[in-house]
Amino acid sequence: MAFISSPSRFSFLHFFTFILLAQAKPNFLTPNHHGSQLLIIRKVLGIHTQSSFTPQVTVPRRYNFLEKSPDHPRGSSKKTITGWALGILAGIFVGGSFGVLLSFLYKFRSLVRGDKKHSRLTIFTTTFIKNPTELAFLEQDDALESLEMIGSGGCGNVYKAELPRLQKSIAIKKIKYDRTAEDNDDASNNKKKQNQIRSEIQTVGQIRHRNLLPLLAHMAKPDCDFLVFEYMEKGSLQSALLQEDPEFDWRKRHRIAVGIASGLEYLHMNNTQRIIHRDLKPENILLDFNMEPRITDFGLARILPNNDTHIIASGADGTYGYIAPEYAQKLVFTDKCDIYSFGLILAALVTGKLPTDGFFQHTEEVYPVIWLRNMVNSGDPKRAIDTKLLGNGYEEQMVLVLKIACSCTADDPKERPNSKKVRRMLSEIQVQYLSVNGILVFFAL
Repeated sequence: MAFISSPSRFSFLHFFTFILLAQAKPNFLTPNHHGSQLLIIRKVLGIHTQSSFTPQVTVPRRYNFLEKSPDHPRGSSKKTITGWALGILAGIFVGGSFGVLLSFLYKFRSLVRGDKKHSRLTIFTTTFIKNPTELAFLEQDDALESLEMIGSGGCGNVYKAELPRLQKSIAIKKIKYDRTAEDNDDASNNKKKQNQIRSEIQTVGQIRHRNLLPLLAHMAKPDCDFLVFEYMEKGSLQSALLQEDPEFDWRKRHRIAVGIASGLEYLHMNNTQRIIHRDLKPENILLDFNMEPRITDFGLARILPNNDTHIIASGADGTYGYIAPEYAQKLVFTDKCDIYSFGLILAALVTGKLPTDGFFQHTEEVYPVIWLRNMVNSGDPKRAIDTKLLGNGYEEQMVLVLKIACSCTADDPKERPNSKKVRRMLSEIQVQYLSVNGILVFFAL
């Protein structure tokens, strides 16, 4: 091993140059050549030293591959050069192969992640959409013209499309906005939509639960964004409540109530990050073929830091009739705001009346929550039950659900139960109803 002492930094390039020079002339650094040859090496290697300093080269005899010896005849220099050439060629081959591999991986990533000039596609789950080409039609300008529009909202329209491979349907939400808007109102509206897209991606784009509708894919285009979800055959809970469907009986409604509570429990307590939906309502509860509920539309959802108990918002977002009083008045929201909204959904499942129903305008109470409390505390709370549900023997269970709804809509958020307790109470209603003292045992849990 050779050691070169110098105040200058001796790099690998210097060492490589040194070896090439030495191999070109095997006796270049013999004991009889310490003068002019070392000066040449200094210039070639760029070693700058003081005049009183002379670089010392020490090569042990057993490792002296520079000095001519019987074991290294002159012909060995040609072999060494050949070895260097083969090494360089091998390096080029390996480097080229690695470059081709990187290029392939980059193109594959571009196809999946969407690193394209005009559109970017991100697939969040491969269990439903396995090949990015299944959504390639969204890149066309008229991609949705031939599709059926199944819904509309403040952010955009929702369309139904088919996936031939799976023989399943997907729902595509188109969010249109002007990225070049200069007007303050338009720019603010665009920012709001972008924040809602980001919220969808950070929540249902990353988490999975049987009662949450997952985000399957997202495509960003210059003038709009597409959010892709699984299509829910039975539509929204709001549509089911408004329809006169005799099959929408109490058993199905109770199952829906338990499913929504289970989804909320996951968001509030079982997920690694606490998520507050902030816009829970029957319209944002979709039903699959088996009437299993899926919470959807996480555009207003917020992630609550683990050490925080609440968040103060700049404005009260949500839907009139479902917003908790502390949020509407003080702009403070917690997971108990979702519980308040859920209480109104429970009441709607039993009474068949939405908070925006004109029925309440003709009552003394006017407000649905006050009307609900008065009915539950009256001598005959069964009067509040949807007439389509009467006569099936489940009236006592429905009264219990109305009491849970009253607890969820308490004015003081501290008095409202958490999502886990609500889910447990709803799950145990049918079991406790079989006992003689079911009501007493139920409230003792």
